[in-house]
Amino acid sequence: MHTTANEAHFDRLASTTYKASQSSIELAKRSYAEQVTSAGNAILRHYDFDDESTEVMDFACGSGLLSQHIAPYAKSVVGVDISQGMVDLYNMFALNQGLLPEELRAVRFDVLASSTQDPFNGQRFDVIVCASAYHHFESIEDVTTALASYLKPGGALIVVDLIQPGDQINLDELFPEHEGRIVAHRGGFKETTIVQAFEKSGLQQVGFRPAVNVKKKGQSLQLFLAKGRKPSL
Repeated sequence: MHTTANEAHFDRLASTTYKASQSSIELAKRSYAEQVTSAGNAILRHYDFDDESTEVMDFACGSGLLSQHIAPYAKSVVGVDISQGMVDLYNMFALNQGLLPEELRAVRFDVLASSTQDPFNGQRFDVIVCASAYHHFESIEDVTTALASYLKPGGALIVVDLIQPGDQINLDELFPEHEGRIVAHRGGFKETTIVQAFEKSGLQQVGFRPAVNVKKKGQSLQLFLAKGRKPSL
């Protein structure tokens, strides 16, 4: 239910809001782009990227704002999204920047779908990042387990999303766009929920910390950064 609704929602978004802007510079003026930039900076602080060796997956990549932020610090970035519209925008931006597919590309792929398809041709990743998207997933345990399977031994999964605010915050007023069809976890996550999902997937050295301060309709909120590592061989 959530997967189909999210795919339709972001395909519509790709054909309207995102296409209304003609460059990533214009997109960066949007508050969402500023949030993604802050999330990208937090990710860069908490993982030792190497521009000659680090292979990255940007999961639920959207139009590629986070990927563009991280790409200069990595050997390659592969974006993954269920929305073909977003994937097309991502690849258009990469092409316009003169980047080769070996450096920056996106594919449409549902990591939870029952399929023998491997769009990565056996490639596994040093780090998988996911920013401001986990709240869309009905089962974060299933998504985390699937993502962990695409990590190299010793690789890291890094997730940035909203820390669930206290009871004094009216979620209906703060997040009217978080209607049930497209957002499974309204208002973000508690630390225990994320840590348990990471540990159940087999990830180790799991950490959870406040990472980014944001404003929403005048209310102060925080994004967390969660990180776990796949055991080494």
